[in-house]
Amino acid sequence: MNEVSDALSLATSRSLPQTDLPLYPVALATDGEALAYRPGSPQALPEGGCLSEALLPEIRLLALRLALRRGLPFGPTPARIAEPADWLAARILLLEWKQVELALDELTLLDEANRRARALAESLALAYQPALPVLLPAGREPGAMRGWR
Repeated sequence: MNEVSDALSLATSRSLPQTDLPLYPVALATDGEALAYRPGSPQALPEGGCLSEALLPEIRLLALRLALRRGLPFGPTPARIAEPADWLAARILLLEWKQVELALDELTLLDEANRRARALAESLALAYQPALPVLLPAGREPGAMRGWR
């Protein structure tokens, strides 16, 4: 399931994917990425607290490694090496998210993140199951993300 059309049909269906074990929510203040390019704290944090991405340097490291697998462009080093799909793939892999809360316009981002995560997992001979979207009707607030594992 790596096609956006499949993700859209799954996300808009009324039946949720069945799993053998219950899924637990993990809220993440995406300050590792957000604060690297915007000063200040995230504006809207999930209720009940969340993890701070800045305290999980493995996410940043893996996002950069995913970006560097594609190689750097010729010329001066760009200001931003890792793309949003690299960051999302790193979060999915390290936090073991099975579902991710996203806005409708972020489905292609999830599709690309799943592709990059699968490629890395296959190169390391690890099992990988793509993360499924949980659509937010009003969109996602910048600086925070929630997934289920």
